[in-house]
Amino acid sequence: MIKIQLPLTPSKKTRSHSVIKRAAHSSILPSTFPITLNLNFEDFTPSTMRGKHILVLGATGRLGTQVVNQALEASYHVTALVRSDSNLPFTRYQLRNPNLVIRVGSVLSRSDLDKVMEGQDAVINCIGPRLFNNNDIDICSRSQQYIIDSMIHNEVRRLIAVSLQGVGHSNPRLSSMQKFFGRLFSGKILDDKEIQENLIKKYSDKIDWTIVRPGKLFNGRLTHQWKLNDDLSYTKISRANVACFIMKELRSSAWLKQTLTINS
Repeated sequence: MIKIQLPLTPSKKTRSHSVIKRAAHSSILPSTFPITLNLNFEDFTPSTMRGKHILVLGATGRLGTQVVNQALEASYHVTALVRSDSNLPFTRYQLRNPNLVIRVGSVLSRSDLDKVMEGQDAVINCIGPRLFNNNDIDICSRSQQYIIDSMIHNEVRRLIAVSLQGVGHSNPRLSSMQKFFGRLFSGKILDDKEIQENLIKKYSDKIDWTIVRPGKLFNGRLTHQWKLNDDLSYTKISRANVACFIMKELRSSAWLKQTLTINS
């Protein structure tokens, strides 16, 4: 694997002040994402974790990028395993952050996963298939076994995995129209997510998991407003809000070994 070599960063003595002062100038993909600066930092003080080192998988996806952004703002130490180091969706300021480590590798390689898993306190899995790439259609279930094996080997217990509404017990609660179009356009992805979820639950004795099933994702602003396990009559939510919920769950473990839906 390749470790991204980053420019020099400010000294530790001035870093905390400069991060807060310069945060107003940071953003993620300015043409696509809003700046998310109205975070309550007390929400991100870990209580159930051993520390603040997290591994984000799927970090260059649109949701994963939001997770990385908010974790860095909350002073987490973030490791991102990415397929390629070209066209990274992070700002120059974020890439200069000493709390961000980017490594190139594959989630389908146990060796690559072991190299980034060591020393982590939690894993946030935002992996999803790339559009119009049939080779990726079962990436979630195929990678999950490698991830779990690596977590167990490296004694990392906490896992938050992003799934989809329409999987598992959330499916009967969808309207007939939602089920029809969901199966029509995302049938194979839903099947893969079902396999992934079942695989995670199979290791409940060794993994402290939470499965989050968001509604239709869009690039809206962070509002700190969402509904959990709603009737799914309105299934939209911004990626910023999902990322915020994930970070809060990372701290509280309120939904330990449970699945939940999240909507606006």
